[in-house]
Amino acid sequence: MGPLNWIIAALGVLYLITWYFQQTPMQKFLSSCCWSKPRAGNLAPIAAEAQQAELNHLYGILYTPRVSMQSRLEMGRNPGPLGLGAASAIDSLTIDLPGAEPGSAYLKLSLMGDPWDSQLSLHLFRHRPPDEYQEPRPWRNMTPHWLPSSTCSWIPFKEGQGLRLSGPFNIEPGVLGTKPRTVSLRLWYRTPLTALLGAKTFIGGERGVAFTLSGNDGVVALRDDPTPELDRVPVYVLDAKQAGAYYLQPKDKT
Repeated sequence: MGPLNWIIAALGVLYLITWYFQQTPMQKFLSSCCWSKPRAGNLAPIAAEAQQAELNHLYGILYTPRVSMQSRLEMGRNPGPLGLGAASAIDSLTIDLPGAEPGSAYLKLSLMGDPWDSQLSLHLFRHRPPDEYQEPRPWRNMTPHWLPSSTCSWIPFKEGQGLRLSGPFNIEPGVLGTKPRTVSLRLWYRTPLTALLGAKTFIGGERGVAFTLSGNDGVVALRDDPTPELDRVPVYVLDAKQAGAYYLQPKDKT
């Protein structure tokens, strides 16, 4: 094989590698699932468990909630020589629920964050030397602070179909002195369609899906990572048959 053939072969391999990594999750699923063309030659019966696993994977691609945030820099106390420093704070949180409808969507939510605890800060400021003081940021349940100020709207048609729940993290004088720098949440989401098609659990399994958000790392899916702190936070149910259904009623008509 001459040098030109080697170059052509190398370019071909490079193209295949690039094509593979540019595939969307749906393209990868369609090219490797048990109903795909590459596996069509195997006429052996497909086990029910394998079929259900493939369907659960497909449900995850189509209906896994999408989480995003807005953040900004804020000033705060810092143990450094100047006593002040800037850190990224989370301004707002947005949750997209693909395929959700106002009268039938089911969502359970647990949410925690680390805003500056104003009451604890006052106690520490009074009982500790100034050079030992640091901003107290214990984990706390953030759903009662975020959900009432949230709004529901339809996901823009160019971004999909479903409901969008978004809201700010507000400062509350005497309670929350700052916005949180880190937020963790777990979502248990299902739609009537997935139940009709045989899904017996929430999108992502019995424990749903979990995320952690920070200004430095962005949004990170936790997958099966243990979340002991988040597991202790109360779970709130947003269901058409319960009072929480109000939060899943879109305020716009588009």
